[in-house]
Amino acid sequence: MQDKKKIRVPALLLTAMLILSVSSAQGGEDYEPFNFPELSKDANEPVVLGPAGETFDFIQTGKTTCGNYLFAKLVVPAHVGPPPHVHHWTDEWFYAPNGGFVIYMGQNRYPDLQSPPGAGAPKDTLHIVEMRPKELFYGERYIVHGFSNITDEPQELYLVWTPDTPDVSILPYFLNAGTIRDPNKPDQKPDFMSSIRLVSMAPKYGINQSANFWQYVEKVIEIDQDHDMPDNREKLLELLASNNDCRADDGTEK
Repeated sequence: MQDKKKIRVPALLLTAMLILSVSSAQGGEDYEPFNFPELSKDANEPVVLGPAGETFDFIQTGKTTCGNYLFAKLVVPAHVGPPPHVHHWTDEWFYAPNGGFVIYMGQNRYPDLQSPPGAGAPKDTLHIVEMRPKELFYGERYIVHGFSNITDEPQELYLVWTPDTPDVSILPYFLNAGTIRDPNKPDQKPDFMSSIRLVSMAPKYGINQSANFWQYVEKVIEIDQDHDMPDNREKLLELLASNNDCRADDGTEK
C-alpha cells in the first residue's frame, strides 16, 4: 500500500502543474512585449497641444524619412483621448511604453470619406482592450479607432503614421487644428477653437473625425487582454529601418 502512495504523489503533482500551466497561458503568458527602437529626434517641428491638452512632439517626419512615416511622442492627460475617427490616407501604430490606455478598434471598414459612420454608412461596433506596458497595436486605414488614458496621471503614447508624403501627410492637420506650444508658457491651455477645427478640418486631410464618442458608435464590446488584435510589428520594424536606407552617405536625404 505504501508503494502505491509513492507512485500517486508525483502523478498528483504533475496534474497540478499542468493545471497551473494552462491557467498561466490563459492569463496572458503568450504576450510578447514590443521593444520600440531608439530613434533620434531630427524633426524641426513645433510641439502641438491637442484639444484635450495632449502634447504632440514630432520626432521624425516624412522630410527625413523619405516620406515613409511620421513618428510622434504624445503625453496624454489623465482620463482623456480623441473621439473615434477614421483615417483614409494613412495606417497607424499605437505603442504604450507604460500601459495606462485603452484602445478601441471598429469591426467594419469605411472607405468612403463622404460617408462616415452614422451619416451615409451604418454606425460601428468598437472592441475595447486595455493596453499593457510595451504593447503595440496596428490600425489600418478605413477602420474606426481611438484611445483614452484611463489612469489618474499623464501617460506617454507613441504614434507612427505611414506614409508621410506631402500629398497625404497628417502633420499639417495637427499644426493647423491644434495649438502651437509656447515654451515660455508651461501652463498653456489649448485654444478653444482647436476642438472645433479638429472636426471641421479633418476631411481636408483624409479623416472622418467624430465630435463625441457615440457619433460613430452603435455599441462597444470590452475584451480581455488575451485578444487577437494585430500589431503588425514586422512591418513597423521594416518601416523604421527603411529610414537608414533613404539617406546618402553624408547624412542628407537622397
